[in-house]
Amino acid sequence: MSPQRLSLAAVSAVLLFNCPLSFAQQREDPSEESRAGLDYIGVLGTALEYRKVGEAADEDGEGWLSTGSIVLGSHISDLFHVELRAGTGLTDSEVTDDLTLEIDWFASWYMGIHYGLTNFSNVYAQVGFSHVQGSADLQNRDEPENNAYDDFDEDFPGSSFAFSWLAGVDLEVMDSTYLVLEGGRLFEDTDTSASGYQFNGGLRYEF
Repeated sequence: MSPQRLSLAAVSAVLLFNCPLSFAQQREDPSEESRAGLDYIGVLGTALEYRKVGEAADEDGEGWLSTGSIVLGSHISDLFHVELRAGTGLTDSEVTDDLTLEIDWFASWYMGIHYGLTNFSNVYAQVGFSHVQGSADLQNRDEPENNAYDDFDEDFPGSSFAFSWLAGVDLEVMDSTYLVLEGGRLFEDTDTSASGYQFNGGLRYEF
């Protein structure tokens, strides 16, 4: 075999040997860093929409109020996270001239799954349970037009715990700091069939 062919064969062997190594290194060193083991803290503002208020009596009242909350969580793997939320009502909701609903405080526990769209943005979904402490103020309870709200007692919602869910997207705006947008259901009251849907926005810092 000529020296030229020997040299070509040697170069080809080196290239073939290096290609699998280069591919393996790329797989072991992805552009997105692992978030497993990171904790996070966040602050959220919420627009809470009451739906199906008075549905038990064929009414479908709605109302809005605002809340603020703090989030503490942890990425237990590259796909899953757990978190706690605690919040308080900032405004009340005037569903009718006679019915006003408000939230004193709430606490939630969630477990979720997240998926990276890019190295700076993720989508996620989570489910859990919430306890909501609030009240309902019904004036002129004896008036016929208020019969639909007879089930609304001073303590509202009446359910001790409720199933919660939400979906969201985050966008890294600074190093380890994310803008967060979410939507989902905070609670459904079994006593009155009324429910509260949350639309959240805020910031989250991971460390």
